[in-house]
Amino acid sequence: MFSGRTKGPLGSHARPASALGLRLILALFGFAVCTAATAMAVFWWHSAPVAVIFGFGMVLTAVNSYWVAERIRYERR
Repeated sequence: MFSGRTKGPLGSHARPASALGLRLILALFGFAVCTAATAMAVFWWHSAPVAVIFGFGMVLTAVNSYWVAERIRYERR
């Protein structure tokens, strides 16, 4: 139907705005929570298995935050 880039500003009828901004906020909040949980597991609980699990979650939330930020950048071109 459409070929190439659609015309019009983001948020118009031709280019509707998406919910990626909210998704980025939630992804960054998840990253902050996983970072705090990892730090607590290492320094307060002294639990290596819990630190590894939360550290893995922290890496995954960082990748998700990067992906959402790239998707927003691609969408605004």
